[in-house]
Amino acid sequence: MEVLRLVEAYCNPGSTVLDLGAQPFIISCAFRKLGYNVVAFDIYPEPYKNIAEACNVGVVRCDLERDELGVSNADCAVFTEVLEHLHYYYVPLVLSKINKALKPGGVLVLTTPNVASLFRRLRLLLGIQPVYRYHVREYTMSEVLTLLKEAGFEAMKAYYSIVNDLAFIDADPEEYLKIASYKDLIQIAIKRPTKLNILRPLAYPIVKLRPSLRQLIVVVAVKAREPPTKLFERW
Repeated sequence: MEVLRLVEAYCNPGSTVLDLGAQPFIISCAFRKLGYNVVAFDIYPEPYKNIAEACNVGVVRCDLERDELGVSNADCAVFTEVLEHLHYYYVPLVLSKINKALKPGGVLVLTTPNVASLFRRLRLLLGIQPVYRYHVREYTMSEVLTLLKEAGFEAMKAYYSIVNDLAFIDADPEEYLKIASYKDLIQIAIKRPTKLNILRPLAYPIVKLRPSLRQLIVVVAVKAREPPTKLFERW
């Protein structure tokens, strides 16, 4: 998995990793298996807490918008597919909390949907709300980089991942594990010609050539300085 590879590349074995918005703790367990000390945070961890406990992953019930993390000097933080679920007014506060939880030079791995992706642009042209219904707000790459910079981070690596452009299809679980190329998309479209499965192979050559049209934003950032002190009042 892409996030696992990034953590292995930027976080030393045996270091402490904070997994933020971690339910159902599958990725947390994967980090643990790789030899990291993992603390998993989630607003409602109870339904899947037994999974984390079985992997020896520490779990903290935490509302990122309301609560302090209660951690300092961590080596890495993983913040995947969470930013879009937060109220945009509190995003700077949450990123500042993550900054304060990391040691100087600590690493943040962040992923979030790209609001300027090809499919979202097409939906907007058709008069359809492009933002997924369970997301509060989605962002462009430049917005994400600006938010990170203002929170005291410096981006080391920022790119548009093609993973979701391959994976978001109508397929059986075992078929998902075999998807690795454009050829696989075509085979699934022939086998199961749903609207989504037909559109994916048509869009793939476009997003392959134009990365900014891909669905997923990925940023690896380092804590460059302490976050600015600001007062936030929750409505």
